[in-house]
Amino acid sequence: MRIGLVEFLLILAIASLTIGPQVALFVDRWLRRANRVNARAARRRAEYAAQAAAERDALLKRFRTASTVFGVCILLALVYTLVFRPIDTPPQAYDAPAVRQDTGAAQTALATDDRGTLDLGGYQNVDCIRARDGLVYAAACDGAALKKCRSDLVRTDGGHTAAVLTVDGELTGFAFDGSGDLWLSILTPGGGSLCRAAHDSWGTAVEQVVTQIDGAPLGAVSAVEAAPDGRIYFAVAAAAGAADGLESTLRTELLAHTGTGCVYVYDPAARSVQKVLGGVAGAAGLALSPDGSTLYVSDLANRCVWRVSADAQDLTAGGKNCSSLVSGLPGYPGALAMDPDGTLYIGYRWARSSWLEKNAGSTLLRGIALRAGRNLQEKLFSLPADAPCTEAVDTADGSWQRVVSGRGAGSVTALCPVESRLYLGLAGSEKVRSANL
Repeated sequence: MRIGLVEFLLILAIASLTIGPQVALFVDRWLRRANRVNARAARRRAEYAAQAAAERDALLKRFRTASTVFGVCILLALVYTLVFRPIDTPPQAYDAPAVRQDTGAAQTALATDDRGTLDLGGYQNVDCIRARDGLVYAAACDGAALKKCRSDLVRTDGGHTAAVLTVDGELTGFAFDGSGDLWLSILTPGGGSLCRAAHDSWGTAVEQVVTQIDGAPLGAVSAVEAAPDGRIYFAVAAAAGAADGLESTLRTELLAHTGTGCVYVYDPAARSVQKVLGGVAGAAGLALSPDGSTLYVSDLANRCVWRVSADAQDLTAGGKNCSSLVSGLPGYPGALAMDPDGTLYIGYRWARSSWLEKNAGSTLLRGIALRAGRNLQEKLFSLPADAPCTEAVDTADGSWQRVVSGRGAGSVTALCPVESRLYLGLAGSEKVRSANL
């Protein structure tokens, strides 16, 4: 039987009237249930979001608190390190020395060609240079073994370099006496010592001669000179310990200005030690007049060179019978060297620091610089490119003869005039530079 359109529409109308209300009720209940489920899910998401936000805020608060505490601790540690941390040599107040005017001396530049340099074959940090029998001797460290705290005495003829002897510690100076023996000033973390190296058919033997003064260990020995009469002069830069070497000791004395540097003389015949000069703020270099009657001492922090009789005893720098040959130098003097004609050469380790001398009376600021470390100190004292690295003065009349400049040459640690040439040792350099005189 076929169903027509009218019958089909009638059946749909009867079905909608019969089943439609239940279907509509079912759909309404399903929609309401879905809405309730979605609302509960939304409430849970909101609760989770609120809880996460609260936990995040609590974590950030704890982090901010920890950061504040950490920052305060760092600040306190920095204040303690720079201001309150004990130091071995607390700074002393002093009056800054005057500034010298231009001398008008002749200008000379360091040689830059190969003939003007001596290659030490890997040795560096030259602390002393001497010439003898046509050879140049230098106290230096092997560049491949700088951390072994050993120094070599090397000699060169300009082409070949050979090690003469090796010592434990820093070889800060050496000098030949009239009998051919070699006198050495050696610095170790435990203190300084004056030694003698005697050569015989068995080789070279190094013996310690002076290690104490009045029962106290020697401080930072910095230089040694042999007089024509056989006596040996040696300088102690400062009484403080020298755990980090001579340069560190000199920088410390420059900032602290303790004035504990001394010069002593050892008499090999009597085996006695006598104090010649005290109260030096960094006895960094020694030189004897050609006849051995006058002793010259570089005073690092006072920027001057003292002149005393070689026979003097127990003098004080700047006191009676101790006068300055030159003062108001443009830098902090270190190594000294005497020419046979009586010309004294003065090497500058660092340039004059206007900040340091402006704060000469402020022990607090200089104490902070002492605690700050080497990098800051080197920035305070480094030689600018246009600063003189060496000057020469006639000891007879005090007239200035020559100014040696070297662009970027750096700290001068050793000097040695040989005929018409001046040899210079520079900090960190593997070459001995020179200047024509």
